Amino acid sequence: MQMTTAEKTETKSYSKQTHSFTEDGQTINAIVYGGLDHPNDINGNIHIVDLGEGHEGGRYMLTLENDGWLSDDLKDLEPRLFEWMRTEGYEEDSK
Repeated sequence: MQMTTAEKTETKSYSKQTHSFTEDGQTINAIVYGGLDHPNDINGNIHIVDLGEGHEGGRYMLTLENDGWLSDDLKDLEPRLFEWMRTEGYEEDSK
């Protein structure tokens, strides 16, 4: 009799949702990608911070490792984020 084993794998995707975090008494609004893994810890999630309209430099802030970018348009930041997510094993959502 041949024995086989199965391993459950979890597909990581680019799904996104908005979420508000509280850090040091401040509310931080963010767009969270790949699922909300840590609802009480912004740094435990893949995210772009929504700084709000009228913020000098741009409404949205993306930080990856030691690099950071600001833009008023998510479309400027998401390609950088999605490239990084690909290297981390995430897959684009099927449409």
